[in-house]
Amino acid sequence: MKITRRSLLQAAGTATALSGFTVRAQAGSARPNIVMLISDDQSQPDLGSYGNDKIRTPHLDRLATEGLRFTRAYVISPQCSPNRAGLLTGRSPHSVGAARLHAPVRPEYLNIVRLLKQAGYYTGAYRKTHQPLIEKEFDYYGDDQAPLETFFTGRPLEKPFFLWFGSRHPHRPYQPGTFSPPTNPEQVIVPDYLPDTPEVRKDLADYYDAIARFDSDCGFILAQLEAQEVTGDTLVIMTSDNGMPFPRAKGTLYEAGIATPLIVRWPGQVSPGISENLVTALDLPATVLAAAGVTIPPNFEGTPSFPVPGGTLLHQHKFVFAERNWHDNFDPMRAVVSQDYKLILNFRPEVGYLPTLDVLESPSGQAIIKLAKSGSLAGKLAWYQQKSRPRLEFYHLPSDPGEWQNRAEDPALKEALEEHLQALSQWMLASNDFLPPPRGSFPGYPQYDAIDALNGGVMESWIY
Repeated sequence: MKITRRSLLQAAGTATALSGFTVRAQAGSARPNIVMLISDDQSQPDLGSYGNDKIRTPHLDRLATEGLRFTRAYVISPQCSPNRAGLLTGRSPHSVGAARLHAPVRPEYLNIVRLLKQAGYYTGAYRKTHQPLIEKEFDYYGDDQAPLETFFTGRPLEKPFFLWFGSRHPHRPYQPGTFSPPTNPEQVIVPDYLPDTPEVRKDLADYYDAIARFDSDCGFILAQLEAQEVTGDTLVIMTSDNGMPFPRAKGTLYEAGIATPLIVRWPGQVSPGISENLVTALDLPATVLAAAGVTIPPNFEGTPSFPVPGGTLLHQHKFVFAERNWHDNFDPMRAVVSQDYKLILNFRPEVGYLPTLDVLESPSGQAIIKLAKSGSLAGKLAWYQQKSRPRLEFYHLPSDPGEWQNRAEDPALKEALEEHLQALSQWMLASNDFLPPPRGSFPGYPQYDAIDALNGGVMESWIY
């Protein structure tokens, strides 16, 4: 697969700000209102519409019935503020200075709030943006105590609006009474990467309750749209910022850490159904701008994730990418996902699993530590006691959705592995990653091809 420098920069962005970029709203088009509903630490399976009927999510399940539900949506990072940086800028966290937890996007980089305001949108945000500099650019901001109706009662009716609802649920810590009646711990579904103990079941029940609370808040916002009779004119996008705050999920590049729900409803524009297309969180900013008729900056890495008015076509990714950097600890990783495979590159293979602090201190994290000390971790759960990790992890997702069988050394998959290593290297180079790509030569880059030729035409690699 020959990839040129120009195509890479179009697909993966550059590391320069577009200070002279001009917003051009599509003339003569009806611009929709746009609402983004973002949960905090929720993995993809944990909605009724995604198959977990033990979690009470009637409003989001209805949204899924009325809209398009994606089954292969991935965040750019399994960490809160880096992924939100991507959702707001359309670019990889490392390319806008926001790779580590709590790092703000540098002000010279464009964001969708600024672009939508320049195009005439009234913008508002509730609760969590985790990007303080961008948060100041919203016309309205509602903190944790602000009533959810305030934005709707105060918005200028003559303008289309953009609303970001960044819930704090189901982020830890969990509090009693989050949702009533509480979930029965005996009814929860314990994933195979967690031990089935009373402590873990209670922890999962609290997580379920926090998701139910998020669903209730989303239901209130959706009711505001109906009350103001703008449902038919509003694009609603529901997703999560990263996976559930449990061991082997949040902070990892496994499916439980980076595969998140994504539901899109736009009456009359997006046909209801299910999409198996690969989608990255970086597609959502491009989608929002395209729907609003705003020109997408050329250094945005994503593309619209569904057809929008004006002739924009649905783009099918062959690969999507993810990154993990500092989050309580430094555990840098990169991943590339295709329709059938996932490659994870560990930059600290000399250490075992490093959970984030909230996961480590959680009842589930402590339950695993207790079992490990008593020598009771067996089967798949023995994974938690590994003292190191392979530098490369390569999984065939259709046959191994839990990512337990590393196929990086499988001769039958050597060609597929190399293709994913090459794709990851090209993305890292094109987006000016601060970590070294796993491959040292890139087709279509003359300066690297020349170096490769000097080495006898053998592709350099620091992995093998």
